[in-house]
Amino acid sequence: MTRTWHALTAVVGLVALVGQTIVSARRGDDLVNLFSYFTIESNILVVVTCTLLALRPDRGGRAFGMLRLASLTGITVTGVVYATVLAGNVDLSGAEWWFDKAFHYVVPLLTVVGFVVLRPRTRLTWSALGGLTFPVLWLAYTLTRAGVVRPTFSLTPTTTAPVPYGFLDAGELGAGTVAVTCVVLTLVFVALGSAAVAWSRRG
Repeated sequence: MTRTWHALTAVVGLVALVGQTIVSARRGDDLVNLFSYFTIESNILVVVTCTLLALRPDRGGRAFGMLRLASLTGITVTGVVYATVLAGNVDLSGAEWWFDKAFHYVVPLLTVVGFVVLRPRTRLTWSALGGLTFPVLWLAYTLTRAGVVRPTFSLTPTTTAPVPYGFLDAGELGAGTVAVTCVVLTLVFVALGSAAVAWSRRG
């Protein structure tokens, strides 16, 4: 059951990633922008992590623990933020609608349930919190790229920004507001990561 669950999670994520990449490439979208979305990067981490777990469910070690925590917290925040803040901003249809649901609902749900319920569960040490460098580095990359490269992301059918998510648009919201948002997001990741480590160490 455990191997099958993780394999299913990896397959769903991989199909959505490959499918969305093909659709975006055919449309002529900027693929650097595509792979700059936190959603996409979190799903990539989940695909890698769950593939490794499907091959060996009792996998452990410091490096894997960091990867496990980075993927778990990243995809959890992806699902929660999308469901509460971003859902409905873009009108999707066809295959993209299905890929969107896979990225933001199916993969997050499968990942969290797989971690909380299934055994054997990766026993995380507190050093696994080093995996939280992933969202911090992503924030730094996103804000730096916005200021230097000035890419164009579609936030809604009628609005664009140099960042993939409107709550990080310093030009619109102000640098102070975005700085507070980054601090809050970091604290959320630390709280989720700490909870995940504590849960993994239960008997």
